[in-house]
Amino acid sequence: MTDNDKQPFIARVTQGYRSLKWRIVAVLLAAAMLPLLLAGFGSWEVFGDLLEQKSSELLRRSVQHNADAIESHLAGRRQLLQSIATNHSLAELKKTDRLQELFANLNEITDNGFVDLGVIDQTGDHLAYVGPYDLKTRNYRDADWFREVLARGHYVSDMFLGYRQVPHCVIAVRASKDGRTWVIRATVNSAQFDEMVKAQFQADSSEVFIVNRSGRYQTTPPGGQLLDSSSLEDLTVFPGLQDTRVKTDGHEFIRVMTWINDNRWLLVVQQDVATVRAPVDQAIARGAYVVLAAFVILILTTVLATWHLTRQIDRVTAEREEISRAFVRSAKLASIGELTTGLAHEINNPLAIISAEQTNINDILSDPNSGKEDLEQAMESVRRCLNQVRRCGAITQKLLQFGRSKESHVEPTELAPRLKEIKGLMERQAGLRNIGIELYLEEGLPPVMADQIEIEQVIVNLINNAFDAMPNGGTITIRAALDIDRVLIEVADTGTGIPPEDLDRVLEPFYTTKPVGKGTGLGLSVCYGIVRSWGGEIEISSEMGVGTAVRLILAYQKQD
Repeated sequence: MTDNDKQPFIARVTQGYRSLKWRIVAVLLAAAMLPLLLAGFGSWEVFGDLLEQKSSELLRRSVQHNADAIESHLAGRRQLLQSIATNHSLAELKKTDRLQELFANLNEITDNGFVDLGVIDQTGDHLAYVGPYDLKTRNYRDADWFREVLARGHYVSDMFLGYRQVPHCVIAVRASKDGRTWVIRATVNSAQFDEMVKAQFQADSSEVFIVNRSGRYQTTPPGGQLLDSSSLEDLTVFPGLQDTRVKTDGHEFIRVMTWINDNRWLLVVQQDVATVRAPVDQAIARGAYVVLAAFVILILTTVLATWHLTRQIDRVTAEREEISRAFVRSAKLASIGELTTGLAHEINNPLAIISAEQTNINDILSDPNSGKEDLEQAMESVRRCLNQVRRCGAITQKLLQFGRSKESHVEPTELAPRLKEIKGLMERQAGLRNIGIELYLEEGLPPVMADQIEIEQVIVNLINNAFDAMPNGGTITIRAALDIDRVLIEVADTGTGIPPEDLDRVLEPFYTTKPVGKGTGLGLSVCYGIVRSWGGEIEISSEMGVGTAVRLILAYQKQD
C-alpha cells in the first residue's frame, strides 16, 4: 500500500475511531443521565400530585373554617341588633340621640362594622335613622328584604343598590312589644366584610369571593366589582363542600365551594395549580442546577476516559497492524520457499542443457582439426545455451515478480492473465504431487479491486493448502465468475476436508490442522487480512472426505 493509498485508509480508520469515541461518550452519558432524568421527572410528578392532593385537603378544611367564620360573623351581627330590639322600647329607639348612642356602641364593639342604623315601623317608614345617607323619608314597604324580615323575624340581604345606589348589604331583625311591630335595620360595612372573608387566604394568594344564586358577586372579586356577573354556571344548591379543577384565563385552578347564609350565598375559593406546585418546581429547579453541574463533570470525565480508552485502542491497533504486516511478510517468504522447491527443477533442466552444450563447445574449440561444420555445430550450441539462459531468466523473473516486497496497492486488476500465470507457475509442482489444476474463467470478467501482487500470493497460498490436503493426489479447480455486483474466485480441492468443529477457526492466526512442523497457521489468516484490506470477503465450505472450497468475494470496477 503506497503513501497515497494509505491516506484514505488512515482517514477511514481515524473517522471510525472518532465515531467510536463519540458513541462511547453518548452511551455512557445516556446510561448515567437517563435514570437521573427519569427519577427527577418521576419525583416531580409524584410529589407534585401529592402536594396538589394535600393542598386540596387543606383548602377544603380552610373553606369550611371560613364558611363557619362567615356564618358566625353574620350571626353575631344579627344578635347585636336582636339585643337592641329586646332590651330597648320603641319609644326609646325613636329618639335620635339614643339611637346615635346605640350606633356608636355597636361600632365600638364591631370595630366600625356598621355603616348606618335605622328603626322602621311595620308600614315601612323610618321612625329614626343614624347614618351618612338621607334615608329617613324613604319607605321600604315594597322592598324584598322588608317583607322577608317581617315574615321570618330576621334577614341578611344580598348586595343591592337600593335608594342610595351604592352596593350594600343589610341585616334586619323584627321586634314586637305592646302590640306594635318594628324593624331594626343596619347596613354592613362591606369593606370590613370583604377583608374578613379574604383574610384567611391572603398568605397563599388564593382567590376568594361570594356570589348569590343569580351569580352576582357579593364580595369584591379579583379583577371585578361588586354585583358584577360571575362566570359560574349551574348554581345548584349542594350539601357540604364541592371541589373541582377548572381552567380560567389560561390558568388551571383547584376550586372549592360551599353554600352559606341559608343557602343563599355560594362561597368560592380557588387556588392556582401552578402556585400549589411552585415548591416542587423550585426544588426541581434547584436540583436541575446540581444535575447540570454533575452533567458537566460527567461529560468531562467521560470524554477524558473515552479519549484515554481510544488512545489505548489506537496503540493496540497499531501494534496489531504491525503484527499483521509481519504475518504477510512471513507468509510471502514461506510461499517463495515453497515455490523455490518446484522452480528449482525448472531451473536445473536449462542448466543441465547449458552444461552439456558448454562441454560440446569446449571439445570443438579444443580440437585443432575442427572444420567448418564443427564451428557451425558450436554456434548452434551457443544459440541453445542462449535460449536456456533466457528460459532461466523468465523463470527467475516470475519468481522475483511474485516475491518482491512492496506495499499493498488496491487498483483494478485483470484476473484472467493473473490466474493463468499462477496456474503455469504451480502446474509442475502439482504434477510432482500427482495433482491436476483446472482453470475456468467466465468471459468478460471485469477488473477486480485488488493488489496485483497480493492476489497472486493469496491464490498460491490457497493452492499450497490444497496440496497439503491431497497427499494422494487429486484435482484443484480454480473458477472465476461474475455474481451480480461481485466477482467470485473459488479455489476448490478434492482433499480430506476440514472437520466441522475446526471450520470456524481456520481463519484465526496460528491455528492449523497440519502436523507439527508442517505449517504455521498463518496462511489463511494472512489471506483473510489481505482480502479484507481490499474490501472483500472470504467464505470457506468443506465436507469431510469430499474436499474444501475457498471463495474470495471481491468488488469490481463498475463502468460509468
